Amino acid sequence: MSLFIVLGKLTDKAIEKMREAKQRDEKAEQIIQSAGGRFIAHYYTFGRYDFVAVIELPSAEILARVIIQIGQWGTVTTETMTALLPEQMYKMATGT
Repeated sequence: MSLFIVLGKLTDKAIEKMREAKQRDEKAEQIIQSAGGRFIAHYYTFGRYDFVAVIELPSAEILARVIIQIGQWGTVTTETMTALLPEQMYKMATGT
């Protein structure tokens, strides 16, 4: 499984319908789970991004499918990063 950090911005449409935020978040979690993934953490933030999510999915291709599906709602734009656990980086650094 691959780990991804999703940085997101809410669109005007999402802000206008903030009362529906919990339902949108639950639907996003269902989409991630149905794709074989896990919604590890989700935080609303202040600053450049409106939210940060940490998700685990089988592959980058499945991540793309999930992001497209959620993006079709017109409520978020995202920037996604692949994340490595420290142990993974240590192994790569030592060649083991």
